[in-house]
Amino acid sequence: MHHLGFVDVITRPRSQRGEGEHLRTALLDAATSLLGETHDVDSLSVRAVTARAGVSPTALYLHFADKDDLRRAVKRRCYAALRDALQADEIEGNRDPGLQLRAMAHAYLRFAREQPGHYAILFQTEVPNPAPRFSEEELRDRPGHEVFDLVLGAVARCVDDETTAFDTACLAWMALHGRVAMQAAMPSFPFPDDERFVALLIDGCVG
Repeated sequence: MHHLGFVDVITRPRSQRGEGEHLRTALLDAATSLLGETHDVDSLSVRAVTARAGVSPTALYLHFADKDDLRRAVKRRCYAALRDALQADEIEGNRDPGLQLRAMAHAYLRFAREQPGHYAILFQTEVPNPAPRFSEEELRDRPGHEVFDLVLGAVARCVDDETTAFDTACLAWMALHGRVAMQAAMPSFPFPDDERFVALLIDGCVG
């Protein structure tokens, strides 16, 4: 058995039911924690993650095909965290659609500012060049689609036309990401503060 490399299987008792899922969660927790500390996607090495989780490097391959598979799982987790942040503001109290959309924009910028490492992995490039075209069903399975659906739903409550709502949601997301990227690249530039930026963005997009 030693030649298989599953040293942890030999040295530890037989896994109990549910222990495998616990280990997978521990590995994801470790990877997410490292990313939050280093803000560096490249720091998610197999050795660093498994050391943080307290298991041997070979244990990771029981749950993930490779390092890229782990990164995709972490990306999905971080998108879920962003979705929850936007959704919390969306459902907070009874507010008109415009105010809800503004709250979501502020939540987006706040997430990027407070969780820079987690935000960084959201836009890590995985798609080969040239990028393939996905069907609508395939797109819905891509990481981040649930976040876009939240933005689209908020915009659709402010804009009647379906095509306009989709285009406006795309514009809003690109503008928010652009704000985050430009602020990081040019921290000393006197950009409008978040309050004014969001007001200008929402007024320009939906009036």
